[in-house]
Amino acid sequence: MKLAEHLADLLCARANEDKALFVLDGDLADSDGADRFAVLYPERFLMAGIAEQNLLGVAAGLASTGMKPWAFSFAAFLVYRAYDQIRVGIAQSRQPVVLVGSHAGALAARNGKSHATLNDIALMSTLPHMHVYAPADHADLAWLVPELSMHPRAAYLRLPRADIDALPMLGGEPGPIRVLAPPASRTIISTGLATHWASTLVKALVAQGETIGLIHLPQLKPLPDLEPLLEDVDTLISIEDHVVLGGLGSLLQDRFPRRAVTKLGWPVSFAGASGSDEDLRRAHMLDAVGLLHAVSCVEPERRQAC
Repeated sequence: MKLAEHLADLLCARANEDKALFVLDGDLADSDGADRFAVLYPERFLMAGIAEQNLLGVAAGLASTGMKPWAFSFAAFLVYRAYDQIRVGIAQSRQPVVLVGSHAGALAARNGKSHATLNDIALMSTLPHMHVYAPADHADLAWLVPELSMHPRAAYLRLPRADIDALPMLGGEPGPIRVLAPPASRTIISTGLATHWASTLVKALVAQGETIGLIHLPQLKPLPDLEPLLEDVDTLISIEDHVVLGGLGSLLQDRFPRRAVTKLGWPVSFAGASGSDEDLRRAHMLDAVGLLHAVSCVEPERRQAC
């Protein structure tokens, strides 16, 4: 099941007690999970059609009347086609609309580059008053739904296309920061789908007798208080399903300007491509083998061999 479908189920469960919840969709409800809400609460659902700018204009209007709108669409369409409406009508106006961008990231399968969303964190995190989240699993959503419902705000949720239920469970306590492996001298910070990549990588390194920390950040803006966790960290590595410019790695570098952050993600020159997740990751050294090599080469004593 896709993470957006899990989100829709959680909204359905909450809608009975929260009468202000309202869901809108851009003609993709059967792909992004919003149809689940439409079936149970048709009076609080609006199918806006293939008109993302109108979709978000209506959502902002609903928010201004006290409703709590959640606007669903593919991230590529929601962010890029309606960026001005997000900028002016939601972010600058401080309207508490939750933007749900499903199928986010570079892994768009056969849909190709038109559906790839490579720099949405960069775009959304530079907007005023906009909170940005990249959940990795159901536990992140179970924390986020009540958080955003009880404290409405302008927010962007980037959700991957992947079947999350097919991936191994992540640990850690739900919240803006989840420690999946205790911080060590060498520590990875990841977000969204890439946390599953990082988790697999850490297990491989531990199996080789190495020590490495792993911190998952479902909340990217505002960046949570990481300082206490990083006191004894010498080597900081970010892994993300986003271009290396403007995403998690850049946010960390901005927070810690005197630290070196090794950023692992999609190259800025990559516009997206059609192909399997495995092939795309392998082509850009973001598969298990490529990440293992990259992280190993971060160690000063191994750089010459790399």
